[in-house]
Amino acid sequence: MSITFEKVLVLKNIPMFESASEMALSDLIAASEEKTYKAGDVIIDNEKENSFLFIVLFGKAGIVQDGEIVQEFASRQIFGETTVLSPAILPHPIKAIEKTIVLKISGHRLYQVMSLHPSVAKGFIGELSKRLR
Repeated sequence: MSITFEKVLVLKNIPMFESASEMALSDLIAASEEKTYKAGDVIIDNEKENSFLFIVLFGKAGIVQDGEIVQEFASRQIFGETTVLSPAILPHPIKAIEKTIVLKISGHRLYQVMSLHPSVAKGFIGELSKRLR
């Protein structure tokens, strides 16, 4: 998946980004790196600090605990949101369940996009606060 327009459509269907403009989403995509993982690949290692947000474009990833998938992330879902702005080590690894394509964005690059496009910051903060309730 390399066409920006298709990625914008995916992001528009994620609650965190649904109110952001197409320009803001295009800038978010430009600040991201597209990564492809095959089934079993570690996306986030629980022995290393994570400072990235991952947006699933295609495929499935999951949190692995005691060899079992305890939570899945599919297309149009995100993970890493709790550590992207405040890097930390996650308690469990996240692995690709099948071939998975993600957008990976660093906290630094996300801050840059948020400063240019407050709607991205507002959506991000709004979704995080909903998850805390």
